[in-house]
Amino acid sequence: MRAHSLNRMGVLSLLLSFEMLGQSWFELANKHSPSVDAPVFDAVGVALAGTNYLAELWGAATADSLTPLLVIDQGNRRMIVPFVSNGYFLPTAGRLCVLSVPPGGQAWLEVRAWDARLGGTYEEAVSRGIGGYGESALFHAQGSNPFDLLGIPAALTGLESFNLRAVVPEPSAEWLFLLGAPWLFVRFRRFK
Repeated sequence: MRAHSLNRMGVLSLLLSFEMLGQSWFELANKHSPSVDAPVFDAVGVALAGTNYLAELWGAATADSLTPLLVIDQGNRRMIVPFVSNGYFLPTAGRLCVLSVPPGGQAWLEVRAWDARLGGTYEEAVSRGIGGYGESALFHAQGSNPFDLLGIPAALTGLESFNLRAVVPEPSAEWLFLLGAPWLFVRFRRFK
């Protein structure tokens, strides 16, 4: 009876490991010859380069439910990568999974990039409300099947170049004072 119970546990753990792999996989790379060549630029058209800029892949089964893709074979973590040079970010070694899409299925995808000085995540940069972030156009791509012999993540076929929004600097305290000084003067004069 004990051996039978152990066999069921072994089968269950094997099924759970296949379940973990049961999603479409993608690589986060905006240069993958010959199918992908999509550099990213700042608001004035300068190619992003260096660790001041970050990129992340978002996706889902439907275009209105995108979430950051996770590397499930590395503890379900988000994969955020810096830009290397000329608008290209560091390609990922991990397999990014669209959890809601079956192996080899079609997913809606979007690459999001931002100025890392505005936040460690895309959401933080957006919440600042001053620009410095951008998204690719939504595209539909076929993921790889983790059960294939090679198990290679799919390229981001359909990804196009895009630009970040211009950064609108936050006003300084001095500037705000100068803008508000006439109002204070008028208010002060009324009370005399």
